Amino acid sequence: MLIAKYQLLTEITSFEAQLASLSRYSLESCECYLLVQECLDQLCDFICDPSHQDTWQRHLGCGEVDRQLKKLRETAVHALCRLEKHQSECAKSHTLDMTQYLERLSISASAELKEAKIHQGSKVLFIGSGSYPLSVITISQLTGANVLGVDIDEKAVQLALSLSNMNRKVSFTHEPLNEVLKRYTPTHVIIASLVEHKWEALAQLRPLISENTCILVRFGNGIKSAFNYPFNPNLSLGWRNISLENQHAVYEVVMMEKC
Repeated sequence: MLIAKYQLLTEITSFEAQLASLSRYSLESCECYLLVQECLDQLCDFICDPSHQDTWQRHLGCGEVDRQLKKLRETAVHALCRLEKHQSECAKSHTLDMTQYLERLSISASAELKEAKIHQGSKVLFIGSGSYPLSVITISQLTGANVLGVDIDEKAVQLALSLSNMNRKVSFTHEPLNEVLKRYTPTHVIIASLVEHKWEALAQLRPLISENTCILVRFGNGIKSAFNYPFNPNLSLGWRNISLENQHAVYEVVMMEKC
């Protein structure tokens, strides 16, 4: 039993050390981004493996496991943000191979569209769109919906805008949410799994959206928190929620509405 715990800890710390080193080396040579990409793909396999989730469950409450998961998450998120900016800049000049992570992100987004009933007439607000906004572009391409991506990183928004020139139904901004919602009335809101403070975003949204606005919150608990920020949808009154089942996705999703 204890061997499984230390095997899990060894794998978590190994991923963290590899990603930290590769992020530094990618500053010296952009060819290292290929290695970052491979390592993140392997991390996706790791967090989607049910046996690792079971091991984490058996050692629920172990402080060392939680500390190492948090450390890995911060390193992985940092590495992914750098990789996305690199991919976004390279996409201007040549076609890139889609990483396993981005492919899974696209498949997961496709599953959510049906559950959330997003269609051609929908107006979607995507919070935390990033510099390589595959989810935003996928939602628009698959449904024909208008999608506005929001990100606090101005540089990420500039890179995303350069990729969206061919799609008139996709746009991006780094304005605060209260300013965005003065001119944009969404039918659906999606909060990305890499948005850390999801309840803060929900608190900002609540007075500004209608009763009928559907909100999808992406997150990762347990072993999936190694690559996603966690979230407990039951912490606050005034919202009803429905979990969307997709055990193969790199993140979990809950649908929330005001009540």
